[in-house]
Amino acid sequence: MVLPRWVWDYIKSVMEGGSYADVRGWFRDAVAPRHLARPTVSEITSPCPTKRDVYLRRVSKVAMPDNDALQMGRLIHEVFLTPFRIEPVFSKLDEYFESIINSYGELAIKYKGSLYELYRHAVAFALQAREENIPYSVEPLIPASSIGLSDFIKPDILLGFIPIEVVSSIQPSDDVSNIGRKELAVAAYALAIETWIGHPVDIGVVLHISLNSIVKLTWRVVRIDDTLRRAVLDARDNVARIVETGEDPGLPQSCPRTCPFYGVCHA
Repeated sequence: MVLPRWVWDYIKSVMEGGSYADVRGWFRDAVAPRHLARPTVSEITSPCPTKRDVYLRRVSKVAMPDNDALQMGRLIHEVFLTPFRIEPVFSKLDEYFESIINSYGELAIKYKGSLYELYRHAVAFALQAREENIPYSVEPLIPASSIGLSDFIKPDILLGFIPIEVVSSIQPSDDVSNIGRKELAVAAYALAIETWIGHPVDIGVVLHISLNSIVKLTWRVVRIDDTLRRAVLDARDNVARIVETGEDPGLPQSCPRTCPFYGVCHA
């Protein structure tokens, strides 16, 4: 069923009174781009408070260093999304998993037990979704240039018209900030879908995957109201202005050490 039953029930209870929003994707005046630059969703939701990471990459052309945090994020995404991409064959499930582990080497081996537990959760969700004929797509391309974002944006999963974004962390201190950033992401997907097909999208879901001492899945139902929609547009405009003007936004008061540009900014 992709989502646990209690999440479905909660969505129904949230939407019982209906939903109203002034800022819809189909209202051109409300969502029209104000700059020529087109940020990506990852840029407007980056963990850097001042978005200096975008300035370094897009303006100063500094190559983004890879680090364990980025690799781990990609690894967790691949482990969780793979069962949804493929037609699960029971006899080959372990083979699929081992292939992922082998492609990431020592980092994956270090967390192999936790990753396998996560993989089993994902397989169960994917099988239930297929049995119940629930329509979903993995990383679908959604046109977004008309709302001032990159040509296409990709939610991790689109369940009917509900965007689902997966975020992960190893350090418990990252949990709250990661979930908050991804609320902006699902709101951006909602606006893009509304612009594209004219269907209202009032709910999104953020799945936070924590691989601390145990594997923990935290589902957050996000009501995509006007406050969140305007926050997306403000973040879009801020990042687009930085790219367009080439103005260095400066260092934030506090930098997340998982930022790939931490060594650049604090050399």
